[in-house]
Amino acid sequence: MTSYEKHLQQRGLTEYSLDGAIDPTKWAESNVRILFLLKETYGYQRCGVNRVTDCVHGWLDANIPTYVKATALAAALQIGCERGYSLTAEEVIVLSTDQPRFHRVLDTIAMVNIKKHSGHARSNDAEIRRESRLNAPILNTQIEALSPTVVIAGGTVCWHSLVYDLSLFSSAPNCPKNQSVVCNNKVLCHSNHPSAWSGGGFNIHALHCSILSALHETQPSS
Repeated sequence: MTSYEKHLQQRGLTEYSLDGAIDPTKWAESNVRILFLLKETYGYQRCGVNRVTDCVHGWLDANIPTYVKATALAAALQIGCERGYSLTAEEVIVLSTDQPRFHRVLDTIAMVNIKKHSGHARSNDAEIRRESRLNAPILNTQIEALSPTVVIAGGTVCWHSLVYDLSLFSSAPNCPKNQSVVCNNKVLCHSNHPSAWSGGGFNIHALHCSILSALHETQPSS
């Protein structure tokens, strides 16, 4: 039994999700390791222990916005890093139709949920923060072991979890919504949730430009 599962069982949970790198081998091989810190999966009560990593390709095929838009951002970032400059807004629009690429990119990223057990509906922010504090030991362990290059906090509650509840980035500078900062030589992005439509939504092009600019700050000067 992993420390992850032991922690959740000590909390009295018998049904929970296992998450992390979608494909650990491809994650380890990635030059830019992109981790999405999200709130939860839900609708999996009475499903026992399930692996999010086994489900996400199906969720992508089903056009669930969280996974489509998160993967589109990761794809744009990978292309931008390879060529050394940002994609245009028009290029991002074209990229958004490249479903085969999305499946390849999905295998190179990681998704970590704050709340590890499922419910019937979306949890409110107070519950997510409660879960953040209760799960801080395993969230810290997960993120530290994954050693991401970029951490994208999907929503303000996820950003607050990252910088207030976890010990890894407590020294992070203030970061407005839809902006990125560098902390401990990693890029942290305070985005909307990938499924968001209001409050500016999840603007893939703007986030791509912000993260890519911050990534340049982490590179040693020649």
